[in-house]
Amino acid sequence: MDPARDAWLSERRMVCAGLREWLAVVEGPEADLTSAAVELVIAAFDGSLTDPGWPWVREADELGVFWLDPEPMAGFDGVGGDLTLLPVVEALLGGRRVPDLVQLLQRLDHGTVQLVLDAFTRASRWHRDIALYAFHGDPWAVSGWITAQRSRYTASTWTDTDTSRRAS
Repeated sequence: MDPARDAWLSERRMVCAGLREWLAVVEGPEADLTSAAVELVIAAFDGSLTDPGWPWVREADELGVFWLDPEPMAGFDGVGGDLTLLPVVEALLGGRRVPDLVQLLQRLDHGTVQLVLDAFTRASRWHRDIALYAFHGDPWAVSGWITAQRSRYTASTWTDTDTSRRAS
């Protein structure tokens, strides 16, 4: 057993539970969007975006409740890795719209794209027009295009590799 890792996991679980507690008080059209944002940050990248050290993870006045603040997310524009997902989370929380959904989804792995699509489904359950605004387009249509592009790229890479092997 590693006590440091156990403490880290315990803290991560506490923040995730606290974020879900926050959802209990969010009402109206924002409820589905906020729920989508929370579940996305919890599920993506093993929950790395829920670390309490990030400036968007805020502790509420009520003990054990955490909330996500979209304002600091804009300060991480253009940063890669796990932070690539922040524009989606920010948009779901009522911040800026996702500027270029196609470009953003192309930088994400297949599993994370699926999580974004799940977030869109959750967010658009009752208010599809709001979700379409936040995502600056329909991610279902965009993801189909991206899947086709990736398949084409994979097929051309495989063909190029196969051709170069035959030539040698």
